[in-house]
Order: sequence, then C-alpha cells, then structure tokens
Amino acid sequence: PWLALAALPVVTLLQRSLRHVQLLNDARADSKTGLLNAATWEREATVEVTRAVRTGTPLAIAVLDIDRFKVINDTYGHLVGDQVLKELARSLESVLRDYDRAGRFGGEEFSLLLPQTRAVDAFRIAERVRASIADLSIIVPGATGGERVHITVSIGVAALDSGSKREYSELMAAADAALYRAKSGGRDQVQMISTTRGL
Repeated sequence: PWLALAALPVVTLLQRSLRHVQLLNDARADSKTGLLNAATWEREATVEVTRAVRTGTPLAIAVLDIDRFKVINDTYGHLVGDQVLKELARSLESVLRDYDRAGRFGGEEFSLLLPQTRAVDAFRIAERVRASIADLSIIVPGATGGERVHITVSIGVAALDSGSKREYSELMAAADAALYRAKSGGRDQVQMISTTRGL
C-alpha cells in the first residue's frame, strides 16, 4: 500500500506529460489529414524563408489545389471527400523528402515547404507530387462494382533562388499566381514562378 501511494504522483506526472505531448501534436496537426494545420505551416514556412534569405540558400513553396473537388463532394458525398483528403495527405507524405513540410491550407488546398531546393528541383518535386496523386484511385464505399474516384491537382510553385531577398508573403503570392495559371491553363499541371525568371 505504501509503495502504491508513493508511485501515484509519479504515474500522475507521466500521464500529464503524455497528455501534454498529445495536446501539442493536436494543436499543430490538421484533424482530417494529420498534416500540419495552416497556422503551424505558416509559422514554420516564415522561419524557413527568413533563414534561407539570411544564409543565401534556395527554397521553394508550392500550393496545390484538388481539381473539381466540389464535384466530388456533390457526386459522392462529404465522407468520400474526406477520404480523398486523407489519401492525398498519405500520398504527399510518401513522395516528399524527410525535411519537406506539407500542410492543409484550407478546404481542398494544401501547401508544401521545400527547403534547400533550387527552382528546377522544386518543379520536379511538384511534378512528382502531381503524378503520384493522379495515380490514386479511391474506391467509393458501398458503390456497386467498386466505383472509383480519380483525382488530379493543380500546383503553383514559387522558388526563392540563392541570394534572393523575398519575404514569405511574396513567395505565397507568387505560388498562388502560379496556381491560378495552372487552373486556368487546363488543370492537372504544375506552373512555377522563380524570383529571378518569372513564370
């Protein structure tokens, strides 16, 4: 009995510390995808952009948007839409490098932070992400004959070339402009803006 009484504070402290770690993880992650949430991704991206400018190293940011996601939700329902988001997140985690960061920016829009990445490499990574997602085939639950949902994404990339002096907000605006161009150019493609070469 005395040993149990003495161990109680230690066990309680361990439980609290585990709960604290879980709360921190929950505060950083998007609940549907497990990727970084928008606020966490933005904080980390801002720090990385500042570091890249200070050290003169390359970096890229990509914004991707699921093409015609509203049609998927309207046709198959929001549960299938949620499944699409989760499968896309798994695909991102399998394709990206260990030090890249993926986040859910909102709705069907995701953001990628690619540290130490030159413009040409950022384009290749974005194209690899696009192709990987285009290969996904998500089975609709309860559908007869195993009906499948195929998804595509449009991706806009903005690259911070070595020695460039740009801020996070400028890179995001450039990536968003490149995404708009990918959408208006027919979707299911990558467009890129380099800080020195434009589109």
